[in-house]
Amino acid sequence: MERNMIVSTGDINKDYEIIGPVYFQVSNKPEGFSPSTLSEYKEIYIKEVEQLKMSGKVEEVQNGSIKWECVFGEWCLGQSSFEIAFFIAVEEIKKRGRMLGADGIIFMRQDIDLDKEAFQYFYLQMYGTAVKIKR
Repeated sequence: MERNMIVSTGDINKDYEIIGPVYFQVSNKPEGFSPSTLSEYKEIYIKEVEQLKMSGKVEEVQNGSIKWECVFGEWCLGQSSFEIAFFIAVEEIKKRGRMLGADGIIFMRQDIDLDKEAFQYFYLQMYGTAVKIKR
């Protein structure tokens, strides 16, 4: 989990070249239209946090399991699935930006759709523009 990529909801005060769009979608619905389910990505990030813990970069865990709140350093996560999904979506668009050779993601936006059956499920789409900072 490399954390030094710029992510902004607006423009940045640097010269850059636009690489292209980046996008990620996740849902907490067990059998949603999205192949990206929150439970499978949460498992991936729990493993990454375990690796950080073993390297000494993450504080203690509670009862041998990952505490999501405040485990990622400066930004503290609450208990809700949506906050975890938002964090994962940001990390995933950063990964997609890196695959394109980007140094940052600008004009990041998200769309949230609630499932109308019981309003207990959501679909989160995160997107932005990958850019390469001119040096």
